[in-house]
Amino acid sequence: MTAHDPQGEGAPEQGQGEPVPSAFPPIVADVTSALFRQFLDLLPDALIVVDEQGYLVQANAQATTVFGYSREELLGQSLDLLLPERFREIHRRHAAHYFKAPRLRPMGIGLRLFARRKDNSEIPVEISLSPLRVGEQLYVIAAVRDMTAQRRAEREKALLLQNLSVQGELLNQAYDAIIVRDPLDRILLWNRGAERLYGWPAQEALGRISTRLLKTGFPEGEVAVRTVLEQNGQWEGELTQVCRDGRLVVVESRQALVRDQQGQVLATLEINRDISERRQRERETQAMLAGHLSLLEQLFEALPFAVALVAGEQARLLLANQAVRRVWGTDWPPGLPFLEFLQRHGIVISDQRGKALTPEELVTLRVLREQQAISLYQEQVRRADGTLLPVLVSALPLHVPPEALQGERLRQCEPGEPLALVIHQDVTPLKEADELKDEFISIAAHELRTPLAALTGYAEMLLRQTERGHGPPLATWQREALEEIQQGTARLVSLTEELLDLSRLQAGRLQLQRLPADLVPLVRQVVRRLQPTTARHQLTVQAPAEPLVALIDPHRLEQVLTNLVENAIKYSPQGGPVEVRVVPERDGRAILISVQDHGIGIPRHQQGQIGGRFMRAENARAWGIEGTGLGLYLARALVEQHGGRLWFESEEGQGSTFFVRLPLLREESEEGCEQRLDSEASAATPGLPEAGA
Repeated sequence: MTAHDPQGEGAPEQGQGEPVPSAFPPIVADVTSALFRQFLDLLPDALIVVDEQGYLVQANAQATTVFGYSREELLGQSLDLLLPERFREIHRRHAAHYFKAPRLRPMGIGLRLFARRKDNSEIPVEISLSPLRVGEQLYVIAAVRDMTAQRRAEREKALLLQNLSVQGELLNQAYDAIIVRDPLDRILLWNRGAERLYGWPAQEALGRISTRLLKTGFPEGEVAVRTVLEQNGQWEGELTQVCRDGRLVVVESRQALVRDQQGQVLATLEINRDISERRQRERETQAMLAGHLSLLEQLFEALPFAVALVAGEQARLLLANQAVRRVWGTDWPPGLPFLEFLQRHGIVISDQRGKALTPEELVTLRVLREQQAISLYQEQVRRADGTLLPVLVSALPLHVPPEALQGERLRQCEPGEPLALVIHQDVTPLKEADELKDEFISIAAHELRTPLAALTGYAEMLLRQTERGHGPPLATWQREALEEIQQGTARLVSLTEELLDLSRLQAGRLQLQRLPADLVPLVRQVVRRLQPTTARHQLTVQAPAEPLVALIDPHRLEQVLTNLVENAIKYSPQGGPVEVRVVPERDGRAILISVQDHGIGIPRHQQGQIGGRFMRAENARAWGIEGTGLGLYLARALVEQHGGRLWFESEEGQGSTFFVRLPLLREESEEGCEQRLDSEASAATPGLPEAGA
């Protein structure tokens, strides 16, 4: 493209190949005068002056800014310089048509026009055209306005309007009632959720005062709600409102203030959810729970045994029924720790032997400390008036969430404090019945001893005399019958002795004759004696070579070991090894004796009952193994009287291991040993079995 010299110094060809006039007409000097140019520079829009041939004859300062050319670069150039190439041809046709009928064409007629800058970038523009005739020469003044910023703003506005439309539709689709109010509480927005909930269509609700339209009830007062809104900018709570049909609804309302940059309130956003049905169900549930609670309270008070709910390691009383007073002989005030209650009223708790229990041994405190259930543990309550009350104590740790602790007393429980339910059952009638039973057993056992002794003696005499040749020889069936009589009477004698020991134990007359003795030879002696009684079992002993001396009654401890080894043989009917181990503990204070078999084992669900009187496992009966269930009970009692402990581990079908732990006799004076013997000889062993031990 070549320039068109406004001073007529040259006549280069036009950029489009058209001939270029050699010089502007003289009148052009008026259009290009300095005064005219100064006038154009004052205008805010970019202005260019174009002649009929399409050449730029004038441009103001704004035009140089918009297009990026200097004034010298623009003047004399074809207008095509400022047009994108795709618009040049159509522009020539429009220009030819315009010069035939020039007219004023203002900006903003809706055309989408673009101009080209010096850097070849395109900008959106709006153009207004004004014809200017100077003499016979026609010019066009084009005012060009850069629309880049406006177009960007329009796009952002359109996007904003689109987002607002989407948001408005989302608000309309929301299930909850959404209301926007101005600072005077007039409704600005009322979505479809509000229409469904309240019954008023949007056209009837808009512009009305919301609190009057809905007759809103504020449980805490309208002023209180507005105060919270003003201070915090939001509020949540429940409101009562009236629908168009007069129906009263309870709504869960969330309200928030919308403020401008200066902090002035523009609107209030209110989101309401109908919870009328939920509140009705809650009221019905509460009424039902209240009825159930009343029934439970009546049942709780009517229970024949004392029930107490205690909290904390000190066992503060939270709740108790009326039977608690009958057990203790006085009231246990709520909030009072258990030990303080006992001390205040002179109450002493002892075990079944009459020995006062330490705080660490009391079931009520143990369950809170150990967090393990304790069942049917026997204690004796000695009240302030001296009366004794035998009780069975059961305790269960409770794990209750804090929100479940309702009521004034229960709320006194601190977060994380242990809770326990403790039950004391008066077993005086059972104790009396048990004493009668023990008395009957004792009488029966004593009465059986005489005929059993006669049967045993005559059977042995007949067999012995026949072997010596006195009298006629016995037939085979006669010998077998006498041997059966002999074995049967032996079993009866053993059962009689067990019953007598049981009666002595319950009456507190079973006394030990304790003396220092080495346990290792005693264990080996029991194993040697019992090995010939079985051909299918191999009995072994593992024991240290050094002596292990304990203060024991050798006869009674031999009775214990015999029972454990015989049980190991009896309850492994398929045969196999029976292993007896004697191991001193590392600190040298005690000895551990274990008897292990690989027999039928004990079912897990029955292991808590084994060791009670007359208790036997179900699988033992299924195998046809005879027994009374007294041997292990007596063995445990004898071990405990020695100051030891007996327990077992078992897996059904794999065998059992029974453990006996006994204190070893350490170096002490003979006087101290005698004092211990005297004190143990005076100990009593009465009462019911300690089932929870």
